[in-house]
Amino acid sequence: MEEREVLIKLHQNVEMGLVGIESVKDKIKSNELLEEILKEKKQYDSIKHSLKPLCKKYHVKDEELKPMIQMESDMMVNMKMLIDKSDSHIAKMMMEGTNKGLIQLEELLNHYEGKDEKIVPIIKNLIEFEHRKLDDLKKYL
Repeated sequence: MEEREVLIKLHQNVEMGLVGIESVKDKIKSNELLEEILKEKKQYDSIKHSLKPLCKKYHVKDEELKPMIQMESDMMVNMKMLIDKSDSHIAKMMMEGTNKGLIQLEELLNHYEGKDEKIVPIIKNLIEFEHRKLDDLKKYL
């Protein structure tokens, strides 16, 4: 994989995390879980900010990605929330999304063959963050 393709996938991963948080934050009942989710949002925002110079360098634009992700996330959350509206269920949904994201990130790390030395640390940082996020959400199950 080359830089542009990896950056698009990294950006999509971060954007999906942000959109997922936006889709559930108004449905959370527990202040503790809401604080946890908002803390995660800040971390995603920080990672997204760190991607901006590389996205600019490789011509990856925000607007290419967000509309489809938002629609998909909202539909998925609304369908799943019909069955169970508990905070435990929200934490489970967030963990499921995180696991999917981790799989994608590990694939990126294993298949990135580019030369930009700034990309691998971002992938690794995002993987570490996603693992911490899983651990932090476990207590809400």
